[in-house]
Amino acid sequence: MCQLPARSDGWTFEEFSTGGNASLKEAYDVALQLANETGDVKWLTLLGNWDTGKTHLLVAICRRWLARGKPARYAYIPLLFKELRRSFDEEGEYDRVFDFFCRVPLLAMDDLGVEKRTPWVMEQLDTIVDFRYVNGLPLVVTSNLSLDELPVRIASRLQREDFCLVIDVKAPEHRLVKGKGVK
Repeated sequence: MCQLPARSDGWTFEEFSTGGNASLKEAYDVALQLANETGDVKWLTLLGNWDTGKTHLLVAICRRWLARGKPARYAYIPLLFKELRRSFDEEGEYDRVFDFFCRVPLLAMDDLGVEKRTPWVMEQLDTIVDFRYVNGLPLVVTSNLSLDELPVRIASRLQREDFCLVIDVKAPEHRLVKGKGVK
């Protein structure tokens, strides 16, 4: 049900290294609190360049929820919409799939902003985010875009409440830093 990426077996908190980077340390600490539900943050948005550990932390949060016996769903944004489109083929399936994304106890949306912004995609995305916002359901989002580059309504919701935190991860690309940074 969670649909974690196939090559993500090692993406856990135990396998994450901040490499002494302050923004990675902050992201790690908040992600761990969210994963254990020990802090005030229910919505965590990790922004920054690619290959800096954002998805690793997002998957680690999902893994921790699952280990605690709580449902979680990982969703790479373009594939989320592909799944929704495929569900049109069976009667009633779209409503079930869409409702699942709205109501799953933890939704982890990876790479917000890479989706093609059609009116239909924006309506579905806005509805999912708004439903989770209104109902206080946990949400984790990663994006390579800044808040200013994200859709205005969604960017607003990602930061407007006390339970929301946006962290701009400022770290070098892991694969370009040999032997340092995120494992």
